[in-house]
Amino acid sequence: MAEPLTPYSVIVPVYNGAETLDACLTALTGQDYPRESFEVIVVDDGSTDETARIAAKFSVRLISIGSNQGRIVARNTGAEAARFETLVFNDARVIPGPQLLAQVSRRAYQPLMPDTDADEGDRWGYARMFFLLRSRYYAPYYPASADAEEYLITPGNFDGVPKGTGCLVCDRALWLQSQPAVYDKFTSDDTLILRKIVDHRPILRTPSIRVGYCQRTMASRVLPHVLQRGPLFADFYLRPGGRYFILYAWMWGFLLLSLLLVGLNPRFGAIPAGLILTALAGATVYLSQRWSDILVVAVYLPTIVAAFGLGILKWQLHQLFRKG
Repeated sequence: MAEPLTPYSVIVPVYNGAETLDACLTALTGQDYPRESFEVIVVDDGSTDETARIAAKFSVRLISIGSNQGRIVARNTGAEAARFETLVFNDARVIPGPQLLAQVSRRAYQPLMPDTDADEGDRWGYARMFFLLRSRYYAPYYPASADAEEYLITPGNFDGVPKGTGCLVCDRALWLQSQPAVYDKFTSDDTLILRKIVDHRPILRTPSIRVGYCQRTMASRVLPHVLQRGPLFADFYLRPGGRYFILYAWMWGFLLLSLLLVGLNPRFGAIPAGLILTALAGATVYLSQRWSDILVVAVYLPTIVAAFGLGILKWQLHQLFRKG
């Protein structure tokens, strides 16, 4: 007798995702999987674009929150409304193949994280810059070929492996018990939750199941996204005890000392400026994989660092005012 198929509730949390939502829902509703064994729930997190109109064209359950509450609220709204106990979270920029649910069902393990096709970009642009950053930060796990070995994400290797909630399969009870007790829009909405999940059960990262990702390429879309990611990164990694807290404290010390020196004598401003240029030159050498990457890093890395840094500053001010 054939094993009964696992039913899935696929949850798409989306805020102003009209650019890619049509392709995403076309892929999800067109899964090569019995239609009675899965549902697609779109949670519209207060979008002001054509998100709701696009979602209404598909055979999905559309839940509108009303005002923008953030991904934690959007995903949990979908999780609580789901008909089935096994959840598949899929961001609007993630485009799975038609076999996603069938492959996940055959693998029969959760929590599970499919791999994302690596976008090397062309010889120029933000896509190439992000590829270089991920290749260094997550080496040797990124980029992963389709025949690479799968591995478990555990508390021991958590910080060094690529991870995210762009496409994640998880039992509803495990997902809900891993949510932060107190949260707002500045709370880490992916890393913190994934860290809590692996405390209960390792996440399987499997390159044999892959999804596509629609990379942002225009500065008008990339930089606001990086600005928004800054506080979420800081909320997990820059708190006391976080992986980069000591480095973060040293950077504040460097900034305050630089301001003091410039206040004493403007000519001392050459010292921090020289150190920043030296750091950029070192990063250019470290990140570049081919000659053309030197220009890519020199042009695009400063804008990414500036947007990310402003996001972190926004988080820091939020922490100070909240405590006050």
